[in-house]
Amino acid sequence: MSNRIVSACPEGRRLAPLRRSTFRYPARPECVKDARRWLDRRMSMAEVPGDSSATALLLISELVTNCVTHQQAGFIVVRAHLCVGGLRTEVRDDSGQLPDLRVHSPSPDSESGRGLLLVDALATRWGRFESNRGPGVFFALTWER
Repeated sequence: MSNRIVSACPEGRRLAPLRRSTFRYPARPECVKDARRWLDRRMSMAEVPGDSSATALLLISELVTNCVTHQQAGFIVVRAHLCVGGLRTEVRDDSGQLPDLRVHSPSPDSESGRGLLLVDALATRWGRFESNRGPGVFFALTWER
């Protein structure tokens, strides 16, 4: 997969033992839990600190939920890039459509619509990416070693 976005790894940082990992899920509600579990295992192997790990699990839940909500069939692909002090996680579906990244404030009594607000508030960086397999959304987190 060719990705035009730079790595989560700041210059000069070496890669973690597990550098990049990808998994594909059917676009169903239960895949949110599966994606969280998958990312949690990879972060444990790479010894990602607890606070950053918890933030990453929340953010992956939000992005995968958005994919499931807006694509009713097909697959969701999740990819994690790990380095010492950094993580970049990408989520895309197989629709080939550019994701809508409008961040808006839902009404106080709304039960949904806060996912991208959380991503915007908690990620070091986030946004849209394009690859030869289709567009998606990424978030990056960095932490001190």
